[in-house]
Amino acid sequence: MQPSRWDWNVAVFCRNEQASIGRCIESIARAGRDKRTLITLIVNGSTDASAATALDAARRCGAHLAVYTIPHGDKANAMNRFYYELRESADYYFFVDAYAKISPTALSELETCLATRPDITAATGIAANGRTMSRDSAPTLAWGGHLHGQLHALRRDFVERLVGRGIRVPIGLYYGDGLVGSMAMHDLDPLQIEWKTQRIGGSSGATYEIPVLSPFRVDDLKRQFHRKVRQMRGRLENLAIRGIVYDHGYEGLPEYADDMILAYLASNPLPRQSLIDRPFQALALRQIRASSRPDPERLKPVLLERV
Repeated sequence: MQPSRWDWNVAVFCRNEQASIGRCIESIARAGRDKRTLITLIVNGSTDASAATALDAARRCGAHLAVYTIPHGDKANAMNRFYYELRESADYYFFVDAYAKISPTALSELETCLATRPDITAATGIAANGRTMSRDSAPTLAWGGHLHGQLHALRRDFVERLVGRGIRVPIGLYYGDGLVGSMAMHDLDPLQIEWKTQRIGGSSGATYEIPVLSPFRVDDLKRQFHRKVRQMRGRLENLAIRGIVYDHGYEGLPEYADDMILAYLASNPLPRQSLIDRPFQALALRQIRASSRPDPERLKPVLLERV
């Protein structure tokens, strides 16, 4: 029998992460072993056996897991679906990327951060390995301002206010977690509440590990190439977002990110890039202009299995 309200509801976003998802689920189960914890796995656009691997891992470690599949691969859409449809009532909401392995104390540390600091609206984890650790960890702990998509938590009332106001992440947005971080720092009101990085707290005990890419693996080189193109897209997204939210609030964001970017470029010059980045920017622009809206039916989640 399911509880009327969970202690923790952990949303996991997954696309073709069969190699990592089992480790991810097991680490969440370990971190949530002393709480009534539900893991909501949203597998979007996957062509591998990520869902089956996650179910096997949940059965091995006795985790409560609900697996949903979405045909179209897009994390922004998956985030919206969790906020509005798949989220089950809980005291705290956590968000984890499927390729991350979280520490045994990660979730409890984030809960403590939110519970003991009424001035913050979100709490973020920090990386325990890779370049992200050396670049972002110290500033995150000292000044806030970084909401890491690999591991973070949001207050229940923050999520409920977001949903109550009908705010959504534009479908196709690459920096979806960054947008939610912006919402946290403005406490959902960029027109009346000043930007404050300290509204995102951090904890040195809330850590995660991610696979480290190697320049000697072809698949890793391809992944890094595509990431660079998406980062160029992300820069255009940020410019377009600023022109909307400071005039109309987060409610003014469009349903699709491509519409927002194209509208911005129609009245603004293309931002200058270094010689190295220009080919990636050109590829990002080509993808944006050639894209078409997905079939609405392919954006809908379907419950695959619950264990």
